[in-house]
Order: sequence, then C-alpha cells, then structure tokens
Amino acid sequence: MACVTEDFAKKCEIKQNEMLGRFVVAATNIKAGETLLLEEPTLVLPNVGDRRCSNCHKLTNTFCSKCQLLSLCDECAQHETFDCTRLAELKAQLQQEEDVQKLQTHAEIGLALKCLLLRESQEKQRQFEQMLQMEAHLELRRGSEIWCNYEEQVVAPLQAAGLLAHFRNGDQVNADLLQRLLGILDVNAFEIRAPERESAMRALYVRAGLFSHSCMPNLMAAIDDERRLKIYANRFIAAGEILYYCYTNVLLGTEERRHILKTGKYFDCNCARCLDPTELGTHLSSFVCATCACPGGYVVRQPGSGVWQCLLNAEHTLKPEFVANLLERAKEEIFHAKDDIYRYELLLAKLSRLLHGNHYVMLDLKQNIAAILRQILQNMAHRPSRKVYERKIRLCQEILLVLKVIQPGISRLKAIALYELANTQAELARKLYSEQEYGADELLAELQRTEIMLRESLRMLLYEPIATPEGNLARCMLRELKELQEDMKLLLVPSVGKAN
Repeated sequence: MACVTEDFAKKCEIKQNEMLGRFVVAATNIKAGETLLLEEPTLVLPNVGDRRCSNCHKLTNTFCSKCQLLSLCDECAQHETFDCTRLAELKAQLQQEEDVQKLQTHAEIGLALKCLLLRESQEKQRQFEQMLQMEAHLELRRGSEIWCNYEEQVVAPLQAAGLLAHFRNGDQVNADLLQRLLGILDVNAFEIRAPERESAMRALYVRAGLFSHSCMPNLMAAIDDERRLKIYANRFIAAGEILYYCYTNVLLGTEERRHILKTGKYFDCNCARCLDPTELGTHLSSFVCATCACPGGYVVRQPGSGVWQCLLNAEHTLKPEFVANLLERAKEEIFHAKDDIYRYELLLAKLSRLLHGNHYVMLDLKQNIAAILRQILQNMAHRPSRKVYERKIRLCQEILLVLKVIQPGISRLKAIALYELANTQAELARKLYSEQEYGADELLAELQRTEIMLRESLRMLLYEPIATPEGNLARCMLRELKELQEDMKLLLVPSVGKAN
C-alpha cells in the first residue's frame, strides 16, 4: 500500500494553472538537502513489452496457476492475495477457456488489470482516485501509434473476452478509461532498477508525479532497493518557488531532451538551459564550425527555428539532416566499440574535429573510457603507468566542469565524478611516493587536497538513501576517508619532528 510521509503536506503546496496544470510550490523556505517527500509506489510494473513476476518482479513467461491472468515465476508460490482471488473470480465469469489464453498473449493486459484492481480493493480505492487525477494527455495520444497499439493489444482483447463488465462499475470500464490508465502510466511512471540490475522497470508515485520538470531542477529524486522514492532539495529553495525535478538524463543535449519530453510527456521544455543555444556555455550540443578557423567557431541550434548556425558567422550553417546523420553514425560507432578502450580513444580523437569537447556524445565516450580505466587501475596486475592515472584524472576533470554548470547544487553525478577524481589523484600520489618521485611533503599536500574533495563528494552522497548504490558508495567512502586520514597522520609525524 502506498505511503506518504508528512513532509509533503508541511513543505509543499499544490497549485494549478493552464500552462503547467497541477504543480507544486514550496510552502516554506527549504534548506539544501532537506527531504520533501518519501513515498512508496502505488504500482510496480514492467516496461511495455516485458512480462515480470507479480511477486518478485523478475522476468518470466509463466502465470499464476490460480488466477491465470497475472505473471508469476516458478520460484514464487503466490502474489498479492486480494489481486489473485479477485482475478480468479473474474476469470470464472469467462465463457470459454481459450479466452484466458488470448488474454495471456499480450503482456500489456497485465498493466491494465493491475490498474483496475486498485478500484476493486476497499483499501486502495483512494489510490485509484488519486491516480485518475494524474495527467494522461488523452486527447494528444488519441489516434497515435501507441493508442492504436493499446487498442489492439489491450482494449480489444479485454472487450472480446467480456471480462471488463464484471469489474466494479463495469459499465464505466470502457476503452477511454483503459487508454487513460495506460496513458497515466506512460506519462508519470518513474524508471526504477529491476531485480537483475542491468535492466529497468517502472513504478508509479502519485505524489511525486505532481512535481514539474526542468532541465535545471531544484530537486533530486532517488529510489532505494525497497522502491521507496525520496525527493530532496539540491539547493536552498525560497517559499513560493515552483518545485522541479528533471524527467530526463541531464547529460543529453537539448534537442534529445526535448524530443524525449515531447514524445513521452507531451510538452515542450522552455527552461533557461533549453532556451540557451550554448546550454549555459557548456556546449553539450555544439558542433565545430569547419569554415571558421578561429576559437569559438561553434555551430549551435537556434531555439524555436531548428536552424544550426555558427556563433561567429551566421552564414555558416549545418543542415539538420547532416546533424542527425552524423550523430546517428557516431552512436553506432560507440555501440560497436563497446568496452574497447583503443577504439573509444580513436573515436574520441576523430569526433573532436566535428563536435565540441563537451558535446554529450563526447561526454558519453569519456565516461566509457573512464570506466575502463577504473578497472585497469583497480587491477594492479596491469601495472598501470603514470599516464593511465593522468588520463583518468583529465577525463574526470572535464566531466566535472560540465556537471558544475548543469547541476550546480547537490548532485549524485557530480559526487561520483568528484570521488573518482579524488581517488585516482590519491592513488597516483601514493604511486609516485613509492617510486620516490614524490617526497613525504608532496604526498601529504596531495592527500590533503584529496581529503577536501572526498569530503565534498561524501557530503552530497549522504543525502542519498542508504539502500542504493550511491548509499553503498558513501559507506565505502567513509572507510576510505578514515584510511586517508591515518596515512596523513603517519606523514605528519616526521614533518613535525623535522620542524622541531
């Protein structure tokens, strides 16, 4: 059952207008790091096309032997008792056995059934009513490809089986209601980690769904291993400010973020970052102008026009088709170079003649290279050279420069990048000390600088829920910080003796 803490009622005020619909403002001044909402999910669901166990949420192709309408893996004996019992009662109303088999064919039918089951339960009816108040963009979706897919794969099979009439207020359970419920899931659900970690699933949070979007948000959203969502402030927020979190990946370029928001959430983002062709000077979407020979010759997309134009000379332009094709080819090459650091580096050098060093495709490459370097440095059998450490340090610094602009407050991405930088700098300093290239004073000075970075990284990660990868990293960092301080104490002893 969904649970919401009192923080939301005390610190947040729901408002409504024509442009934003329902939105939330700060009811009082809110400090950086302060929690505004802790919420358990109303529904936990697979992504469209997936079929997952209704109990453990692992991928499966089998069904509950009792209700036969919801998925249940071989390792789980049962799922939620009310849902199973009620669906078994509804299934008994079906005239033909093959109707069950037809309903099992389409995974999306399970999404609709789980929504409708909320209204069947006395305990969860209020959650169903709250869910219906969420935005579905029904008219914008009507007749679209996804609408037609749901019509074919959900609405028509349920109507043909005659199952809908046996739900509570069955005369109201029509095609529009089903499309509305499925639209609410598509528009409002949060991506969450699946049990197998490398893939994702979805969860619906009715309170968190009220917060508006900005590519420069004042809120952070984090979901722990129990699927409980935490919303907290990433900076000081004054009473009356609109509360925003980011619906997309902040490390994407403007055109990509806006496309995701338009096709999935049905609105155009007009935040300060989206309206600035240079993305606040980060150039996350900028191309190198091949015609200009001087620094600063970057081709950017002019907001609202779709024209790609050089900042120094408006006559120098790129065709949108060229931009789209180049990016598509670059992404394909990155995909095919998977985990090959030499191909990544060659591709980075090649693309640097076409893309700004901070372009989101370049940042993706840099993150991939840094991840491989991390593995190399963790395995001392590789005997990494000084250049390997320095390469990773440089990559972390370049990524951090971008993150400091687009996520200026508390940021888990910034904290992780800062940790990677600090950790690598400390290990390089220890290596140089062991090889007698650094003296004790030089090592101590480097470790002191590292300590400052580690403390800043840890300060940001301590706001993350404990039962998350970031929470686990924070615990590891606490141990590393203690070890670092012990090393510094040992280095200080001879320094103190020398001074006396």
